[in-house]
Amino acid sequence: MQQQFEKLRNELVSKFPERTAVIDGALCAVLAGEHVLFIGPPGTAKSALARSIAQAFGGVYFERLLTKFSTPEELFGPISLKALEQDRFTRLTTGKLPEAEFAFVDEIFKANSAILNSLLAVVNERVFHNDGQPVAVPLVTMFGASNELPEGKELEALFDRFILRFEVSYLLRPAHLKSVLTALEPNVSTRLDMKTLKAAQVEVGKIKLTDATVDALISIRDALKQEGIIASDRRWKKSLKLTQAAAWAAGESKTTPEDLILLTDSLWREPKARAKVAKIVGHVADPVSSQATEILDAARETADTVRALKSSDRKQYIAKAAEALEQFNQQMTKLEKLAHAGGKRARQVIQEASFEITALHEDLARTVSSGLGLRRAAGK
Repeated sequence: MQQQFEKLRNELVSKFPERTAVIDGALCAVLAGEHVLFIGPPGTAKSALARSIAQAFGGVYFERLLTKFSTPEELFGPISLKALEQDRFTRLTTGKLPEAEFAFVDEIFKANSAILNSLLAVVNERVFHNDGQPVAVPLVTMFGASNELPEGKELEALFDRFILRFEVSYLLRPAHLKSVLTALEPNVSTRLDMKTLKAAQVEVGKIKLTDATVDALISIRDALKQEGIIASDRRWKKSLKLTQAAAWAAGESKTTPEDLILLTDSLWREPKARAKVAKIVGHVADPVSSQATEILDAARETADTVRALKSSDRKQYIAKAAEALEQFNQQMTKLEKLAHAGGKRARQVIQEASFEITALHEDLARTVSSGLGLRRAAGK
């Protein structure tokens, strides 16, 4: 089953560039039966990714965009007129959220009080109260999306139900944008089924949580607390399910502190705190991957700086570009050295960082050559 999940993961990564961390987190959330929140502008393939995951498992899928005028009928179904004749308040849930295994709810924080209580029960307890009777729902994972963070204490409980939170922005690399523009709509060919998913979830639950993992989790909690970053006890508890899912996906029988790296996208309250969370989690959980990520972030910053100078003084641009190309070479050398010190998953992070820095190098070299009216030698 791990091989099937790995195949799905690799196909999703190929079809959704610059979304590797989101995909890894989303699949672990599915394995753990938890929920995922996407924060970012429209048109960043949030719904397409959620839909592709649901299709891969053959799960019943529900999708809805909320507005401040949305009514409970849109999510939970209309009232049965026949039931009303018998003084019963029963909703017809066919094709609605209570019968879905995967759901994508856009602008989820537009949920009003008429929707909120039922929504909380569905995502947290997997229960929908229909005519006063609790009905179990088959929901595995809800993908929520919003352009902004929730405002108001009444939405905090819903916000906390999303164990993973990802800030999703527009594509940064020109090569990735080109591949998306010229490709067909994402259509994942890898097919599993819900039976396989449920069997995998059972195996995930059997992954041994090691003392080293729990101790590392507590160290992360203490370090974040000193920085004023506080997460609920429920979030810390559920985060251990994510580590079990990450270990299972890697083919392991027990967790290690390295599996806690997913918490980078679980423990921040506001996107601006993510970098601080990433540094603390990375230092404790996976220092090699953390160093690789820092090197990649530095390369991205360098590329953005040079790109911003493109329309300015030509001589200054060429000088900065040449400096950036040399920095890219140095960063690749650092990654090569790190690869000898990391484990399997760290090496994967290093490999992906190497691919991106190589792409940054090639894009910049191509732009500079074009600007100078030069032709790069074949194969260079």
